[in-house]
Amino acid sequence: MEIMKTIVKRKQIGVVLLLVVFTAIFYAFVPIGPPTKTFVLVLDAGHGGKDPGNLGTGRLKKTEKDVTLDVVLAVGQMIEKKYPEVKVVYTRNGDTFPTLKERVNIANRNKADLFISVHCNANANTSAFGSESFVMGLHKTEESLATAMKENASIFLEDNQGRDYDGFDPNNPDTYIALSLRENVFLEQSADLAKHVQDFFKTQLGRKDRGVKQAGYYVISFTNMPSILIELGFLTNPTEEDYLQSPSGKSSLSKGIFTSFEKYFEGMKKGHSVEEVAQEQEEKGKESEKENENVNIEPEPLIGSESIQSEEIDGVMWRQGNEEGVWFRVQVHTSPQLLKDNAKDFRGLKRVEHYIYSGQYKYVVGRTQSFNEAKVGMKAMQAKGFTDAFIVAFENGVRIDLKEALKKVK
Repeated sequence: MEIMKTIVKRKQIGVVLLLVVFTAIFYAFVPIGPPTKTFVLVLDAGHGGKDPGNLGTGRLKKTEKDVTLDVVLAVGQMIEKKYPEVKVVYTRNGDTFPTLKERVNIANRNKADLFISVHCNANANTSAFGSESFVMGLHKTEESLATAMKENASIFLEDNQGRDYDGFDPNNPDTYIALSLRENVFLEQSADLAKHVQDFFKTQLGRKDRGVKQAGYYVISFTNMPSILIELGFLTNPTEEDYLQSPSGKSSLSKGIFTSFEKYFEGMKKGHSVEEVAQEQEEKGKESEKENENVNIEPEPLIGSESIQSEEIDGVMWRQGNEEGVWFRVQVHTSPQLLKDNAKDFRGLKRVEHYIYSGQYKYVVGRTQSFNEAKVGMKAMQAKGFTDAFIVAFENGVRIDLKEALKKVK
């Protein structure tokens, strides 16, 4: 009997071992499949099909639509190769003509996490050159308004002549005033990516940096995710046109956009979501203010300081000027909805402005290019009952990290 039990037991062990070996062999040869796509990127090559876009100097056969497609496809290939978990969606991958509305619909329909549109610039002044990136917002200059109007004008090349856009008229400046009032909870993340692009173009490629700007481009104004539009350079400048049309030029620009995406994406992975990253940046702003409590930066006159004026606002003297450069402001309140100027939350403050950040309205007072003055203003606001008031920094109207701002003004 004992012998029989031993034989049965050995057989059972043998069966188990065979199952283990079979399973190991099976899974060694059966592909597991691609990683789950956790991040959706939409790449938009400007123009296409019957819309050639910018014709450049006319010396070369290829136009804007060809340059943008080459660059976008190269960017997509690099991202797909390094980040298999990223799903790359193209608004066009050939010489087709998706409407502006369809480009937006593709991004929103795919619930994209990021939208990047690529274009080439044009100017009647053939000496104009350099790269610039745009995020949604109110035009700061007539030039950015004109550029947006030009790009949006492709609406009129569509079969319905733009009648499918609910009154959006690219030739009417009033359209852009209304557009600027649209909520954009992703402005900070969009500006962050745009800055990565401009920094790479400037430091690694030696391109002229025309900056990160705000403008009412249709494709970045109606997407429901962080969105930027990149103007690679001016095809109307013969020297820059040769660069933009050359294989080496397009390769370098593609690498710049890829590297910028890489920085953005790695940041997103650490934060897991746009909203969490935004909240993390908010907390860093408060921490930076505390860390720099004892930093002393003597007020320095600005270039063109004759345009800088001091003004008393809510009992504090602030130096005023245009929005170019780095400015410090004091944040006093946060609200999920837009408040009236005389809201009780403002405790009688005469001049409160707001910006949108992480889906919230952030209310700020004062504006100065002196950190010392900002500290005085912060303490004054705290004395008025805004105990959580802290300093925030902006560059060219876009909020930036306080530590970065302090380095820029030293």
